[in-house]
Amino acid sequence: MMEMDKAWCIHFDHYDPADEGRREALLALGNGCLASRAAAPESREDKIHYPGTYRVGCYNELITQIQGQDVKNESIVNLPNWLPFSFRMERSDWFSLDDVTILDYEQTLHMQQGLLTRKVRFSDEQGRQTLVQERRFVSMAQPNLMALSIALTPLNWSGKLELQSNLDGRVINNKVTRYAPFNKVHLEILNTGEWGENGIELLARTNQSSVTVALAARTNLWIAEQEHKAQRVVNHEDDHVSDYRRISLREGEEVRLEKIAALYTSLDIPEDACARTAQETLLKASDFDTLFTAHKDAWQNLWQRSYIEVDAADQLCYFRLHIFHILQNFSPHTAKMDVGVPPSGWQGEEYHGQVFWDELFVFPFLTFHFPDSARALLQYRYRRLDTARKLAKENGYRGAMFPWRSASDGEEETPPFQLNPISGEWMEDRTCLQRHVGAAVAYNIWYYAKVTGDQQFLADCGAELILEIARFWASISKHNPALNRYEIHGVVGPDEYQTMYPEANSPGVSNNTYTNVMAAWTLCQARRLFEQLNPQRQQELMDKLALSSEEFEHWDEVSRRMRIVFREDGTISQFEGFDQLKEFDLQKFREKHGHQRLDWALDAMGDSVEKYRISKQADTAVLLYLFTPAELVNQFERLGYSLNEDILKRTITNHLSQTAHESSLSRFIYAGALASLSTDQSWSFYKEAQQIDMSPEDKGASEGIHLGAMGGTLAVLLHRYLGIKVKSDYLVITPSLPEALSPVRISLNFRGAEYVCEISRTAEPLVKVAERVNAGHINLNLSK
Repeated sequence: MMEMDKAWCIHFDHYDPADEGRREALLALGNGCLASRAAAPESREDKIHYPGTYRVGCYNELITQIQGQDVKNESIVNLPNWLPFSFRMERSDWFSLDDVTILDYEQTLHMQQGLLTRKVRFSDEQGRQTLVQERRFVSMAQPNLMALSIALTPLNWSGKLELQSNLDGRVINNKVTRYAPFNKVHLEILNTGEWGENGIELLARTNQSSVTVALAARTNLWIAEQEHKAQRVVNHEDDHVSDYRRISLREGEEVRLEKIAALYTSLDIPEDACARTAQETLLKASDFDTLFTAHKDAWQNLWQRSYIEVDAADQLCYFRLHIFHILQNFSPHTAKMDVGVPPSGWQGEEYHGQVFWDELFVFPFLTFHFPDSARALLQYRYRRLDTARKLAKENGYRGAMFPWRSASDGEEETPPFQLNPISGEWMEDRTCLQRHVGAAVAYNIWYYAKVTGDQQFLADCGAELILEIARFWASISKHNPALNRYEIHGVVGPDEYQTMYPEANSPGVSNNTYTNVMAAWTLCQARRLFEQLNPQRQQELMDKLALSSEEFEHWDEVSRRMRIVFREDGTISQFEGFDQLKEFDLQKFREKHGHQRLDWALDAMGDSVEKYRISKQADTAVLLYLFTPAELVNQFERLGYSLNEDILKRTITNHLSQTAHESSLSRFIYAGALASLSTDQSWSFYKEAQQIDMSPEDKGASEGIHLGAMGGTLAVLLHRYLGIKVKSDYLVITPSLPEALSPVRISLNFRGAEYVCEISRTAEPLVKVAERVNAGHINLNLSK
């Protein structure tokens, strides 16, 4: 079974081949530069195991013919495998867990230390019992280093043992079954070799983006704590290199292997320096334990900045797991790099490692704890601003239109087709019409500026970004003179299933509520942020962007006259025409067809999900995830619509009845939306959201963890349950904690100062917590 230690550990007490893929992703290790799946060192890719080594932001683009079209596909690249190690006794095959009798098994992720351990006692077909003890980490102290230690002890036998340590370039991108038709060979191996007394190396290059990858490893042996100079034989092949050692062991005698690997790419340093730098790094590197001490210290620093404590032990481990994975994917090392947020992190190949809007959900945690990392995510967007301008122009709009899916260069990466795994046929993919990704970028700019007070970023990058996004929203909004309202047509909302009207000739829907409200909000906030700049910078941007006072006036008009569609009962509709679609009995469908994904299942039946009043995931509810009911009421009043809490409650109830929750984002969004309306219902969704990736039934987790959902649970805690807001130069805390969470102790970085807050259900709503301070560590106990 799986156990979650009340403090820091996730523990498995048995080996389960059917669950190995999920565990490889859930227990993966990373440092914000490199990520390594938790595959067994002795394994290669097969139906059970999938080793994966990834460098953050290392993409390669290939072309595949689909439906008679050349379809480009840019993917995060599975790099040469650094892990391979196996052994064999005399008259036996190379060790594999799948070929022996397992007597004891333990695998533990130690989150506090960033360490993965495995302990296996097994018996082979000759009855020889052996103990295997493994430790590994991906160094948070030295971001190009990875380390593996394996101790082998013969328990009831003596004899010869052969050890094999490899670097394996025989890898492709092959984890996601439904991507099988895409070309997936991204690497060419340039060279394999050996160096020094204990070193092997492999040099590769991506075959389109021309990123050079140098992987080197140093392997040392110890017997009875004395380094053992066993004779080695190195075998060179075109695509892998193997280091063989032969030793003799007595019963009860332990041999320990340490494999330290260094990986550099030409994304980090000049390509002609990659191989040399990898070797030099290993020559300078200490032994496993010394490297591990530095690694632990680096993690300790991160945990101090991410401090959280709750009395509920079952909750604490979830929070720490979600923080752990965010920090593995976006550490301070990542802040120096040019990368976005893939929804499944960097330890899997789901969605090809491309970037959507999931930064919206990870952003609150990073901004309040690692503001440099949050700023780096905004700079990723800023560096692609010209591409977003080009994309808007190509589609007939002004300003900047960010793509729904992007990777290295900011081009639209959404494929025109997706494979239906039920029917085996291709379905048209129109999700690129999710123009609301620009609103997520704008929201994050506004959020970052409020929390950090970073006026320099606003002047240098943020204001230009949000102004160009606002210009796009004004451009796509069309005036309807009959209603004297502005409308947005031909888009797809967060739901993703409703991508066009039944029998329509053109894709997209009209007046998606989330899209329209966020467009109006962006137009309003863009001007407010612009007005925070000094006059000189204002004029520079006016000149650079050819902005005029007339354009600002037009934005103000659109932001006040955007159309929102209501149902006959006064509640808010998801989009224009949604309530005229056919009713869908989700419960009956599940009883008959199980939990097949609706769009795939209906398409395989010759039907279409777009005919029905059903949503894949939360859509309109995202507004109440981002804004409190009072804030949303104010926005609707600015638009000229009357709204109150009762309408919001009935709106959410209605939308819940039409939501299939077929996305990891859905439940935590509803938890946030309901936090101020129904605490018990919110908490129920929240607990379900916390379980993401934790069940063996969640087969999708093997393709990568759900990072957006992990960030989202932390954001709901911050803003809905703890009620943390920023007003002017003050933190405002109005807690609304579920009983199971109270109290919560949490660290926050606000305007350069570190705070530790203790917040309980009995805390008084606070209008002012603290004025801005220069620095320091301030304890604020908010309970009575």
